[in-house]
Amino acid sequence: MSFKALPGFRDFYPAEMAIRRHVEGTWHAAARAAGFEEIDGPPLESLDLLKAKSGDAIVDEIYAFVDKGGRDVGLRPELTPTLGRMVASRAAALKKPTKWYSVPQLFRYQRQQRGRLREHIQWNVDVIGSAEVAAEAEVVAVAIDALSRLGLTHEDIYVRAFDRQAAESALDNLGIENKTGALQLIDRGKLDTDAADEVLGAKPAAALREWFHADYTPEGSFAEFLEACNSYGLSEYVTVDKSIVRGLAYYTGTVFEIFDRGHKLRAVAGGGRYDTLVETLGGPPTPALGFGMGDVVIAELLKDLGRLPDHPPRINTFVVPIGDEMLGAAREVVRRLRDAGDRAEAPYVAMKLNKAFKTAEQSGASRVVLVGPDEWAEHKVQVKVLESGHQESVSLDKLS
Repeated sequence: MSFKALPGFRDFYPAEMAIRRHVEGTWHAAARAAGFEEIDGPPLESLDLLKAKSGDAIVDEIYAFVDKGGRDVGLRPELTPTLGRMVASRAAALKKPTKWYSVPQLFRYQRQQRGRLREHIQWNVDVIGSAEVAAEAEVVAVAIDALSRLGLTHEDIYVRAFDRQAAESALDNLGIENKTGALQLIDRGKLDTDAADEVLGAKPAAALREWFHADYTPEGSFAEFLEACNSYGLSEYVTVDKSIVRGLAYYTGTVFEIFDRGHKLRAVAGGGRYDTLVETLGGPPTPALGFGMGDVVIAELLKDLGRLPDHPPRINTFVVPIGDEMLGAAREVVRRLRDAGDRAEAPYVAMKLNKAFKTAEQSGASRVVLVGPDEWAEHKVQVKVLESGHQESVSLDKLS
C-alpha cells in the first residue's frame, strides 16, 4: 500500500521548506521592525466561535466535526476569531494600542486552484484598540515592507483601497436594502452582469452601476488614510478602487487588497478595519484593524517573477578523517566549528578522499577540512577551499 498527501495539502521537502522559511522569516522581520509582538492560538476552535464571526454558512467551507467529547469544533480557517476571543478575554488588561502578529497554518475545505489550497500559512498583522487612521496606513506599510524585503517593488505589486463606509452610505442614498448582496456583487466583480438585476432588481442595480462607475473624491477618514500612506512612502503603491469592499460583513471602514501588477493571481493580501468584531465575540467595544497574507500566492508570484531564493547549501564545511583512527578527532573539529557558528559535519565512517570530496561538493560545502594524524599531532588540520583549490595548514586555535 502506498500513501500520498491529501488533496490540497502539501509536503515540504527541503527545497520547499527553504522557500517557506524565507517567506516566513521576512514576515517576522517586517512585523518586528514595526513593533508587533507574535501570538498564536489553537488550530482547533469551537464551531460556535467560528460561526459567531462568519455566520452559519462557514460550516460548509471548513473542516468541521464533533470531537470525542461531543463538542462541535472546526479547524481554524483564519485566526481572526481566535484573535477576537483572546482580546475579549483580556480586554481590560491589554495596553492600547495592542500590536500583534501571527503566522498560523490555516485550513479551509474549498475548491483548489492556482494560489488556493486547503491549507496554507498566513501572516496576520493586527492593531487592537486604535481608532486612528494612522494605524490603518501603518499596517499597509508593514505589508509593503515585507513584500519589498522579498524583492517586490511597485512595478510588481500594488494596493487597491476603498472606504467601506462610503460604499454603505452610497447604498443607503440609493435606497438599496440588500446591502450584503450589493457588496458581494461588487466584491465578486458581478455588478455589471445580469446577476445584479436578479439580486437587486433592475432599477436598483442600474443606480448602483451609475454610482460605481462615476468619479469619486476621497473625503474624511479615507482621505486621511491616503495621506498617511503617502507619508509612509506608498504613493506609488496605493490606488483608490471602488471594487474593493471586502464582502465579509465585519469590515467597518478602510479596506484594501494587494495584487500583482500582471493580474495573474488572486489577492496577495487583504484586510481593513473591523471595529465591531471584539464586541461581537463578548468583549467591550474595541476598534481594530488588520490584514492577512498567504504563503501560497506569494510563492507563486515569486516563482513567476524569477525571485525565489536559491536553495541554500546544507553545510559550509565538510570535515574528513584520514583513516578510521581519526574519526574521533574529526568529530572534535566539527564540534569546534559548530560552536563557532559554522555549519559543519563529518562522515559517520571514514571514506576515500575522492569520495569525500565528491560528497562535500554534493552537500554544497565550500571547503573541506582534512584531519590527518601528522597534522593532528601538531594541533593542526588541512583546509581546502573547493572553488579555488587553495589548501593550507591551519592551527586548531585559528580554525573558524
